Amino acid sequence: MASDTNGHRVRALVAVAIAAALALGYAGNRRPPATSAAAAEKLSIAVSTTPHAALLCIAAAKGYFAEQGLDVTVKPVSHGKAALELMTQGGVDLASTAEVPFVIAVMKGKPIGIAATIVSVSGDMTIIARRDRAIARPSDLAGKRVGVTPGTSGEYFLWAFLIRNKIAPSSITMVDMPPDKLVQALTNGSIDAASTWEPNKSDARAALADNALPLTSTDAYVVTHVVVGRSDFLKARSSAIGKLVRALIQAEAFASKEPQQAMALVADQFKLDLKTVRSGWDDIEFKVDLRQSQLITLEDEARWAMARGYADKRPVPNFLPHLYLDALLDVQAERVTVVH
Repeated sequence: MASDTNGHRVRALVAVAIAAALALGYAGNRRPPATSAAAAEKLSIAVSTTPHAALLCIAAAKGYFAEQGLDVTVKPVSHGKAALELMTQGGVDLASTAEVPFVIAVMKGKPIGIAATIVSVSGDMTIIARRDRAIARPSDLAGKRVGVTPGTSGEYFLWAFLIRNKIAPSSITMVDMPPDKLVQALTNGSIDAASTWEPNKSDARAALADNALPLTSTDAYVVTHVVVGRSDFLKARSSAIGKLVRALIQAEAFASKEPQQAMALVADQFKLDLKTVRSGWDDIEFKVDLRQSQLITLEDEARWAMARGYADKRPVPNFLPHLYLDALLDVQAERVTVVH
């Protein structure tokens, strides 16, 4: 009997050991529960509802942000200056804007930096004039009322256009108004012309029909649109900025490979007329980079900002510290041509 009892105990112990080993093996081989997976990094970004923000729109709509491990909240605003103001006030993490409002903010001491350029375009900015106000050529703008949104690429283009055509800026009356009021003011005749961008210029031409005279100069000013953040934020959230850049490069590839789908997507997401998006699409270079030539443009705009009274007169600042190069250098270094 003692021998049988000892046998039972041995077999029981062996069974327990086998069960424990199987349990440990199962626990070691099974995947961790979904709740233990790394959570997506959150980012919020203000974007203008214009084709200039197309790559951000595409990256969100196509799921490229999510693929890179980001949870991005897109905040639509009317124009880049408004996006930048929202960011500097702490309303969002990042902003998409033309470089003119960025330069003015830097000149005013804002500690901000550019993470990447996403668009370059030379033919987008246009002055839409009323023919019935005796305007048939650039020189006829003298003595006229021209609507413009101060501190934006629209104002910088107007200034550059006037200088290029040897027209004294003091000879016109600049009328300060937000971009969403320009078309109405031009239509009702309270201004004679407006310096603006898409979709406003297409809307103005449609509203005025044969009475619209577009005036532009592709060599007067190459506009770039950039992704901007607070300098301390860009450094502290370097992982998220790297993921953002990767997603934007994916969006760039999609826009190049599938332009028709890209245009339709932007029109749908931003509630724009597809014809408006198509009209200027070929003029836009969608490229995620940081170029040496951009530093020269930033310096030129700084001189203009001081001349216009947006900043105190002083030596032109060094903008290199305001370019956050790390993300692009880490992802695709060849996209950075800035000497650093």
